[in-house]
Amino acid sequence: MNKETTYVPPIKIQGKKTQLVNFILENKPNEFETWIEPFMGSGVVGFNAKPQKAIFADSNPHIVQFYNAIKNKHINHLIVKQFLQEQGKILAEKGQDFYNEVREKFNREHQSLDFLFLNRSCFNGMIRFNRKLAFNVPYGHKPDR
Repeated sequence: MNKETTYVPPIKIQGKKTQLVNFILENKPNEFETWIEPFMGSGVVGFNAKPQKAIFADSNPHIVQFYNAIKNKHINHLIVKQFLQEQGKILAEKGQDFYNEVREKFNREHQSLDFLFLNRSCFNGMIRFNRKLAFNVPYGHKPDR
């Protein structure tokens, strides 16, 4: 496997292992029954391992909800593309005010597409929650992301 074939997941996570995928996969057992990813994060290693069976887990319920929405076909690449293009146009016009509106909406409704939008438009793609479990990362000031 070379760097050009590493699949990059839709969610950006601090400490993601994208640059370690080749090393990890080169050092995994040749045969295994089930790939177990207890700290999924973005899922980059497990997705690139392409296992027949897998168990993915994470303590962040929004990551789990996002990937379950994909698994259950509630969202797909076409829905994501259209949503991000529409939201991106509004973000380009309204900037931080719109970002803050989406963040407040996400903290009330916990919608997966809003989670992805925030992850793409917040500061450095961080995922952080306060003591009240509200997403609290500031706007990243990169509306074209």
